[in-house]
Amino acid sequence: KDLVIVLAPDSFKESMTAKEVCEAMERGIRKANSQIRCIHVPMADGGEGTTQAIVESLNGQYITIDCHNALQEPIQASYGITSQGAIIEMASASGLPLVKEKKIREANTKGTGELIKDALDRHCQKIYLGIGGSATNDGGIGMAHHLGIRFLDKNHQVLEPIPENLPFIEDIDTHQLDSRIKDTQIIVMCDVTNPLCGKTGASTIYGPQKGANEKDIQFLDQGLKHLVEICVKKGYQDYSEEAGSGAAGGLGFSLMTFLNAKLQSGIETVLDVVHFDEYVKDCDLVISGEGRIDHQSMYGKVPNGESQRA
Repeated sequence: KDLVIVLAPDSFKESMTAKEVCEAMERGIRKANSQIRCIHVPMADGGEGTTQAIVESLNGQYITIDCHNALQEPIQASYGITSQGAIIEMASASGLPLVKEKKIREANTKGTGELIKDALDRHCQKIYLGIGGSATNDGGIGMAHHLGIRFLDKNHQVLEPIPENLPFIEDIDTHQLDSRIKDTQIIVMCDVTNPLCGKTGASTIYGPQKGANEKDIQFLDQGLKHLVEICVKKGYQDYSEEAGSGAAGGLGFSLMTFLNAKLQSGIETVLDVVHFDEYVKDCDLVISGEGRIDHQSMYGKVPNGESQRA
């Protein structure tokens, strides 16, 4: 029988998409032997490039909408719809490269909420959400606000959902939460294990790359601790110590707390979504790769995840 090779690389950052890597690999193989059958399965690990990889692997479609970046400037952002549900990267709306200035006390996740709401409007009942590369440290309150949750001050006035206002939250009103959320499965692709607060928390570890100085880090960490206290007071389960609750500036925490989301390993989720095991069952060889093989490749990256399955 003909030899079957599954080509399943990650993108090569800043040079080729995963699909382009597959095509280059096949050209090389065909030079050696034109009889070999190549199956393309573009891959990603839940971070940048995940939407593209899954949409291309499953022949899905892209949806582009008007929304807002982390500083509430109007932008356009895209996500994917496939047979498996919606594939969203929070960074496509709330990512660091989309803001010209780093204003950590103002940056929020409203744009991510806009992408989720659009997927709900298109009747998606399963949403896969990658949460790497954020510009935000708002504990996810911008996203939650856009989906109908209101954060109130001591006078019961609605607060603008930005980090600057975290210390002033005294109540949480969920009456207007989008009712479709309860019928929607939200699966978060996340390989960050940081808790929400403290010295390994969102603000301390990731705040500096988003423009936070020492004073900001302390302010933000206290603000997120206060958010947790109010959530617990309101009867929510305390997810602040869960691995990944500190991902994307605390977006992980909000997704678990308010949207009942499940956090999963990025690579494992992508492998399942594209039915990787089905391709591997009858093939002779799997060829993987990423932009650079280094010590990180051993931890939750595409080549490692695939080799375990293979």
